[in-house]
Amino acid sequence: MIGNRSQGLRLLSHAFIVLYMLALFSIMMVIGVHWMNRLNYDLFNTPLYFFGVFVAGLLCYNSPSTGSGSDLSSFRWVNAIRRTNYQFLILAAVLFAIAFTTKDRGISRLFLGSFLALFWCSSVPLNRFIPEWIAGIAFRGSNSVRTIFLGSAKSAHQLESWARRQPFFGIEIIGLVTYEMATETNLKMPVIGEFMDLEDVIAGHRVDQVVLLETRNSDWWVDSVVETCGKAGCRILIFNPWEEYFDQELTPVYQGGHTFFTLQPEPLENPLNRVLKRALDILISLPVVLFILPMLCLLVKFFHLRQSKGPLFFLQGRSGQRGREFKIYKFRTMHDSGEDRTNEAKQATRGDSRIFPFGQVMRRTSIDEFPQFINVLKGQMSVIGPRPHLLKHDVAFSDFVDIYRTRHFVKPGITGLAQCRGFRGEVTDPKLIEERVRYDLEYIRGWSLWLDVWILLRTLVQIFRPPRTAY
Repeated sequence: MIGNRSQGLRLLSHAFIVLYMLALFSIMMVIGVHWMNRLNYDLFNTPLYFFGVFVAGLLCYNSPSTGSGSDLSSFRWVNAIRRTNYQFLILAAVLFAIAFTTKDRGISRLFLGSFLALFWCSSVPLNRFIPEWIAGIAFRGSNSVRTIFLGSAKSAHQLESWARRQPFFGIEIIGLVTYEMATETNLKMPVIGEFMDLEDVIAGHRVDQVVLLETRNSDWWVDSVVETCGKAGCRILIFNPWEEYFDQELTPVYQGGHTFFTLQPEPLENPLNRVLKRALDILISLPVVLFILPMLCLLVKFFHLRQSKGPLFFLQGRSGQRGREFKIYKFRTMHDSGEDRTNEAKQATRGDSRIFPFGQVMRRTSIDEFPQFINVLKGQMSVIGPRPHLLKHDVAFSDFVDIYRTRHFVKPGITGLAQCRGFRGEVTDPKLIEERVRYDLEYIRGWSLWLDVWILLRTLVQIFRPPRTAY
């Protein structure tokens, strides 16, 4: 019931935004034709642009802040801005794609820019308040759901913050019914009865829904609750208490008539998403290997001959997807040590004497990473993903962070979310690797094609403005 209310609220709110897109475009088109003389009906394809606005509205429904795990009742301004940014980007991409592909000279680029700017400014408050207005109409009065918690005070305490947000969806939390005498509960909600009086509590408080907080590992307990609620015509909402034992949110998985839980969603386990990501990898890496890498090889070899003779590439074992070892390609930035590999695992430090002058330039600007596009073409790496570390470092870092090796769920990348957040270079503190892992897991859980594009753009900025940790 709660899931359906939330889903319907998102759908209705977005439908309003789509209608608003079309209405705003119509109004600005009329103004542009009749008042500003910026448009001419005979010179541009009006139905095509209206169709484009409608399609853009449909495409931006599943924005990053309207996924199944988002909460419309919290962080409302933040979510409103995120939704508006996503809608703006999709709308701009569609409209300018139409203008450029049709080579339409009848529509002013100033008109499109003004429409988009006005849409963004007006849609932020709309995305903020429309869900609240719809919820106020749809979920109040006779549509509100009077709800009680059934279980221990300890379990109820876990849901107090959740309970405070439920009036947004018309869920009125009345209080807690315990299965044991409770005196000091430290709860803000009242204790309104005990389990033995459940039937009377439901009737006396006109309860519509019971949230079952725990099963007590008792068939008799569960059967009794189900029977009592069934006779009273009450809904039952079953709380999952397992999250108390894990540091991250559990994700339900429905398969073969059974419900399972996983510790993280993995969008890249979807074959379609894998195809999209692989297509992006090839689209980026193939031109780099064919046209940019040969010129860089000549440039780097020139400086090698002048400053540090030795091999052009430096090959090193790294951990790939599922922990499989592969050889990573890098331009050599340190003096050649020949067969001596004793210092191979030693991290580069600021002013490291092993790095020759142009090697420092390569490391700061990430030029030394360009040969890794060969690894991308070979399918061993991706352009975007968790950075692969030395095998010895994997062992050491996994001692600091228990879930470190979950980074290996996906292919390693030339750049990643952690690097865009400034976590690159030498690891001088165990907390730094914890932060890297946190961002790596955030990437694995929240992957999208748009996230890859955003990381790629941030990485391009860092090439020209390297962070202080790049050495």
